[in-house]
Amino acid sequence: MQLSSDDIQIDTYCPDKKVAVGESFRKKIKIHNESSKVLPATRLVASSQSGYVRKCSVEVPAIKPYEEVTVYLDVRVQPTSDIELCNSVITYEYHGVKIRRWAPMYCFSGRLDEFIPYNRDASSYNIVLFGIAGASKSSFLNSVITLLTPHYTAVHRAAVGGGERHNSRHLVKYDLDGLNVTLWDTWGLTPNNYQNGDLQLLLDGSLPSGWDMDYVYDQFRNQLEQNSGTRGSRAQHAVLFFIPHGSLDKQDETDLIKTTFDQVKHLNPMLLLTRTDEVDPTIRRSPNKPSADIVDLKRKAARVLNIPFNRIFTTVNYTVEREKTFAIDRNTYEILQTALSIAEQNYISKYPQQRPRPAASPSSATTSSAPKPKQAPTFVF
Repeated sequence: MQLSSDDIQIDTYCPDKKVAVGESFRKKIKIHNESSKVLPATRLVASSQSGYVRKCSVEVPAIKPYEEVTVYLDVRVQPTSDIELCNSVITYEYHGVKIRRWAPMYCFSGRLDEFIPYNRDASSYNIVLFGIAGASKSSFLNSVITLLTPHYTAVHRAAVGGGERHNSRHLVKYDLDGLNVTLWDTWGLTPNNYQNGDLQLLLDGSLPSGWDMDYVYDQFRNQLEQNSGTRGSRAQHAVLFFIPHGSLDKQDETDLIKTTFDQVKHLNPMLLLTRTDEVDPTIRRSPNKPSADIVDLKRKAARVLNIPFNRIFTTVNYTVEREKTFAIDRNTYEILQTALSIAEQNYISKYPQQRPRPAASPSSATTSSAPKPKQAPTFVF
């Protein structure tokens, strides 16, 4: 039987439950007969050019004209934990017609669900987004939120700005939907701020969500000390340190970065180079295959800032895109998973005698509201 892609429509769906990279899964598939002929029973065959998905198939019964059937395909993948090998593009062959479909990285992010703090002081791992003003911290936050949604559209939720008009003036926490993870967005680092020990107060959990960059600790000492019992729930377990690639060519900024980086070294921070697509635009298509220019940039950062090369990552954020791309999501996933692994190790070091507790259902996502200037502060303890 001779068919064309106009005669059939194949709709695929994400697994009911997220899976880890290297874990096989069952996929729901709907096949629509758009022709006036009966489509005989045959097998639907799936494979991938990358080899990540092994060749597999499922029996499809005969389909009457203009009707549809639903089948469930057991998709077999290469048993690997290497995120670089993960590829979501699957080619389906049905009655000689080949159709390509892809699934968002969200479907393969099940490994993130396994990170669960086991001490009663913290219900989630806290990861602080810190760095130079205008270094795309809020854009990265949007990319993380996009990664963690099962839809195909990009999310632009957090305030995004830069320089003197940067929107992040408050310490704001974001509880990630479905995960035991809280990201803390901060105001950008300049030579004129973080002068009153704010960074250390932030790291040890003394500062609540809603804290304004212009506040002074002594001004609210009584209120903060009254709530010091909840400080453990806000203590930071990992640091993502953001710097634009252009900062590497400015001596005053590199001096500021090195001085500040030393203050967070005990948490084994990750350095995230941003705006690298200004150096090589092709990184937006293949972040996991950096060009020689990007590799040289990372080596320069390691040399100038005196930090290990393997602790330097490049971010590729959603900017004007309306639709997700698997490449950007996979790069964001790799950064988030690495940060969680570091957070877990720092957490174990802090509570070495504690035993893991049973997994609990993570709370729903909530986003704290930043207080308006010149009003009584609203802190979230």
